[in-house]
Amino acid sequence: MDRAAVDELRLESMRRSVRLLYERNRQRGHAAWCDRDYDFVCPSSVTYPFQWFWDSCFHAIALSHLDTARAESEIAGLLANQQPDGFIAHVTFWQREAYLDRLSSYAIAYRTPYISDCIQPPLLAEAVMAVAARGRGAAYLREVLPAVRRYYDWLRDVRDPDRDGLIAVLQADETGLDHSPKFDAELGLSGDVGDDYTAAWHRVADPYAEVGRDPARMFALDRFIDEDVMINTIYAENQRVLGELLAQVGERDAAADFAARATRTKDALVAKCWDPEAGLFWDLAGLDEHPLRTSTITSLFPLLLPDLDAAIAARLVTQLEDPATYAAPWPVPSVSRAEPSFRPGRAGDDLVWRGATWVNTNWYLARGLRRHGRPDLARRIEDATAALIERWGFREYYDALTGEGHGAPDFSWSAVILDLLEARSTEDAVSRVREEPAAGGS
Repeated sequence: MDRAAVDELRLESMRRSVRLLYERNRQRGHAAWCDRDYDFVCPSSVTYPFQWFWDSCFHAIALSHLDTARAESEIAGLLANQQPDGFIAHVTFWQREAYLDRLSSYAIAYRTPYISDCIQPPLLAEAVMAVAARGRGAAYLREVLPAVRRYYDWLRDVRDPDRDGLIAVLQADETGLDHSPKFDAELGLSGDVGDDYTAAWHRVADPYAEVGRDPARMFALDRFIDEDVMINTIYAENQRVLGELLAQVGERDAAADFAARATRTKDALVAKCWDPEAGLFWDLAGLDEHPLRTSTITSLFPLLLPDLDAAIAARLVTQLEDPATYAAPWPVPSVSRAEPSFRPGRAGDDLVWRGATWVNTNWYLARGLRRHGRPDLARRIEDATAALIERWGFREYYDALTGEGHGAPDFSWSAVILDLLEARSTEDAVSRVREEPAAGGS
């Protein structure tokens, strides 16, 4: 059986598995607190029954290949409780009363009892693009783009106070990388003790409550400010994508504005975060913007950007091919293997993002590799990621050395592998058509 046939069998099997997973994790009902119906895929019914922002963006992307009506519902859930200023919460507790016992285990700052007061990585435009492209196209875009624009305007206006093109998070959990070792020194931590991280979260978040969680006053406290490389890579990419979507509906001035904003963010990442000696990008922390020099997967993330300088992209690819850093048996580890803090699987008290492999970051890096002329390495990562799911199921994360799955079971965003396999299938089909001789030819 040739490679194309094997890939098609794998793709069909993955489609079936994702459908079943998304039916198991589907949450539907009516929320009396806002008088709205809801229909979304939760990250894991065992651990995370509510609607998380970046999880739902990944879910919408996967669903766009299976059921565009449900994909639209994921986005609708995120936008339903958007605040007048454009803010969208990182968690919506639609069915809060049904899961009160779960809340005791979450360290979350609340805007209301039903929505959080934090952000997550801003991939909303990418999700909208996927849903529109496989669904109702421009008609759908005209419905949702006003709200999407308000969200990215809020990020610029509220989370980029120095107007350098880079947005900042005010808590480590806003990156989605809660326990990444790159934050350890900034938080005064060492080791892998869960209680220490909880205490550090309170040291940061409790003073925010004392200033009414006013963003300007939170920045002034300088408790935790991080211009995160992954966040800003995603921000740059999504501003670029939003510009393209606005152009599709004829909003040329707005499209040009977002294209320029995307370039400004990319340029700021290179000018302020790129370390040519190390061949890595570093987060900038605090009002003084000092670099966080721990090599984690976010140090490679600008590879996603299509207009990244080719020489810089090549340096990042070198890291992905080096067994001493990121070329693990089950790629791509979330922390360099050269770092003392590297933990390939479970870390301490089930701390996360300390070295294990995650599907969502593989989704970003594989796409970046294809954009920068390395489909061979992208395919290697895609095949390994699919194999992790086939062997150990849809898990939250996987051991980078053994492949064993850990964290929440039935973890929904791991299904975003489907998007990579679908894209690859389409690319391969196009290549085969181009290679076939014309009818009647010699």
